[in-house]
Amino acid sequence: PRLYGNVPTTVFCRVERRGLSVTAMSDHLPLPELEKRLLQAIDQRYQAQAGRDLADYVFANHLFQTFPPTFLEFSCQHRHDIAAYLADEQHVARLTEYCIRATKTYTYRRNQFINFTDFYDDLLTAQYRHFLGQLQAALVQSETMEALAQAYTSVLQQHHARLRLIFSTYCVSYQPTGLADHDLLKTVPCDEYSPLFQLSLLHIDAATLMEPILDIGCGASGALVDYLLAQRHTAFGLDRLAPTRPQFSQQDWFTFDYGQNQWGTIIAHQSFSTHFIYAHLHSDDQADQFARLYMKLLAGLKPGGALYYAPGLPFIEEHLTARPGFSLTKTIIETDTTLGIGELFYAVKIEKAA
Repeated sequence: PRLYGNVPTTVFCRVERRGLSVTAMSDHLPLPELEKRLLQAIDQRYQAQAGRDLADYVFANHLFQTFPPTFLEFSCQHRHDIAAYLADEQHVARLTEYCIRATKTYTYRRNQFINFTDFYDDLLTAQYRHFLGQLQAALVQSETMEALAQAYTSVLQQHHARLRLIFSTYCVSYQPTGLADHDLLKTVPCDEYSPLFQLSLLHIDAATLMEPILDIGCGASGALVDYLLAQRHTAFGLDRLAPTRPQFSQQDWFTFDYGQNQWGTIIAHQSFSTHFIYAHLHSDDQADQFARLYMKLLAGLKPGGALYYAPGLPFIEEHLTARPGFSLTKTIIETDTTLGIGELFYAVKIEKAA
């Protein structure tokens, strides 16, 4: 048998005079199994690139433009099923959403300060829809194994070139400097901390918290929310990568509706304020957005409610004295003074008058 990568093509293809047919021996897969296999293929692509960073994506994009022989085998063997799946609008919408979430997860875990706005969500949606349409066309039009492999290669190259352009545009628009040493291409992961560590650092006695409680930046695990729920509190979590459960919202901080006088407690441990500091140092427009969000958080507190966060925000807290009805308490967090962050490394409690 002829080999493509490590895959003997005659296992699933019939040899014809004009090439290796991709129409033979196609095993029908039930829809749930087919979708499961497609989602697994997406996950495996990201897992294969786990050791790379965002600078690799911009400056060595070709490393992301490959596909394993096993995926070609799977595509060939189930060509008609996959093509039919990709011709269905509901399936395409679901797959597009899954791809975008996987892309965001991969990106945000490498630099927590990246935050794609609705504008970039729309660009990603359009690009992934185009990409899936191109894959569907490749499956329908390719009559040989070689043709399918070439079509896949071309589609992937175009897809990643466009994603690279979208991402590069985002970086430069956020911080208008050259890409060679751009801050957003550096690896700045977002660590998740234990619930007890967070409560201790913020000087919170969980038993005294006013409900309902909102954890901003709860993380992919939602550990603090789960801890509070286990303590019989009414608690919710907000994060771009939050768990898909009723107590959590997978939303952007800026688009979430905090309401008026709605929350007894809002907690933001090394999430909201960390990003506010970054914006304050790098982007005036983003800093203005965070300042407006800060005011929304205060407005969202019930009378007698409290906002807890760390690190501190001295450049915005100094203006809080001009707002009657709020009291501010700072608690210094012991840290290595040589790090140069002492003036910011304190926990804050802002309480709204009852």
